[in-house]
Amino acid sequence: MALEPRTPWYRCSPVNARAFLAVALALASPAFAAPVTPGGDAESRLTSTLEEILRSPDLGDADVGVHVRSIKDGRTLFARNATKLMNPASNVKLVTTAAALWHLGASYRFRTVAYRDSAIAEGRISGNLYVRGFGDPTLTDEQLFALVNDIALHGVNEVKGDLVVDDTWFDSVYEGPGWEQEHGDRSYATAIGPISTNFNTYALRVLPADEVGGPAKVMLWPPVPSIEVTSDAVTIGPSTRSRLMVGTSRENSKILVSVRGTVSADELDGVTIYKRIHNPTQFAAEHIKVMLELRGIKIKGRTKIGKVPRGATAISTVLSRPLGEVVSTLNKFSNNFIAEQILKTLGAELRGEPGTWEKGVDVVASFLAEIGVAKPAYVMGNGSGLNDINRFTPEQITEILVAMYRRFEVQPEYVASLGVAGRSGTINSRFADSPAIKRLRAKTGTLQGVSALSGYVTTRDDQLLAFSIMMNGYSGRTRSMWKVQDMIGSALADFSTGEVIAQP
Repeated sequence: MALEPRTPWYRCSPVNARAFLAVALALASPAFAAPVTPGGDAESRLTSTLEEILRSPDLGDADVGVHVRSIKDGRTLFARNATKLMNPASNVKLVTTAAALWHLGASYRFRTVAYRDSAIAEGRISGNLYVRGFGDPTLTDEQLFALVNDIALHGVNEVKGDLVVDDTWFDSVYEGPGWEQEHGDRSYATAIGPISTNFNTYALRVLPADEVGGPAKVMLWPPVPSIEVTSDAVTIGPSTRSRLMVGTSRENSKILVSVRGTVSADELDGVTIYKRIHNPTQFAAEHIKVMLELRGIKIKGRTKIGKVPRGATAISTVLSRPLGEVVSTLNKFSNNFIAEQILKTLGAELRGEPGTWEKGVDVVASFLAEIGVAKPAYVMGNGSGLNDINRFTPEQITEILVAMYRRFEVQPEYVASLGVAGRSGTINSRFADSPAIKRLRAKTGTLQGVSALSGYVTTRDDQLLAFSIMMNGYSGRTRSMWKVQDMIGSALADFSTGEVIAQP
């Protein structure tokens, strides 16, 4: 059996490259080789296959680090620049979520609590209504309605005093290390606060007018007074493409939003655009007031930022989903906001309020030291991977992956939080037609010139491996990096020591 491509395999199309890899792996497998002692020779063939993949010109000028180790005994099966500090991008979320599960446990729940400082009489709170946040990154409209509905079910329909929002669980620094490298109003890099709603983003839905040429309808949610929207977008005919541009600026405590462009008459459900806010406490306070009024609870006083007084009575509490479920959303969809909320919560819970980035990173450091990754062997500035501020080695990442797999109390939640090749998360459309489908779970990482993929893979003979791939400093397309990562993952999934595995 021979393969004689007219051009080198690595210059083939993705489909032909996959075909080459399949044949190359088959030629290296026990079915095409002399009998071997399990382990040694098979691992040599794996090394040869991975080295060949890493010679791909698709990598261009990329600095590449790879580490693969056995979960069973911790042995290194392959290493390339494995001890080199590199920018892991969103693979930092693997570190943050590991430390959170390790220290807080999978059943930990974030909470948001409403208090009153006076009695309820004839449906009225004569004093103030307070709401204090404890870092819940999943406090959305649904959870807010549960909170205000419970207040209403206590018989409250009016607050004669103020609505006071308490944000003292965290410090007042809303943007962490690395945010200074971000510019604009993109929702993936929004502000962080202990009471934060709807992921600290607002939504603009742009709908076509009833007739072509008419002004587009622009809906804001939540309709808070600190966000002002103007629009000159118009409706164009059907079978045309909507082209909308949204600009934002800040004026004192307000966000000024301008919508321009065109929306197609075919866009019956509208076009939804999400943008970041800058002051999470102000936004949350206004949002909560909107929800209270929708539920029929009037606030006669002002909306303020303050502190729950000693002796206040808790009237309603809403809890998040368990942390094990929250980290699944975080890792599968690489949510920066959730990662940073968790990091500051770690600081508040284990180092005392107010939670800060520094305290959170210190808690992560204690976790890393416990598993054998000690300072100053890495650099960590935030919990999400934004932007050029964190440094880890591929070997350190696989050390974390092994430690979490061996931690029975949180192993299921941690492993299940990762995307599944070809099925879910940020790798749901990758690894097409490869042995890695459904057998590889991993977290991606992407920044300009940075791509990473780390996780677990089950081999053809049911060994479990931890792997980390980091690519820094490339000038080509990110998809070219993904192509090489996918080939490495596929090679690992197809790896076999040569042992005969009984078939069911």
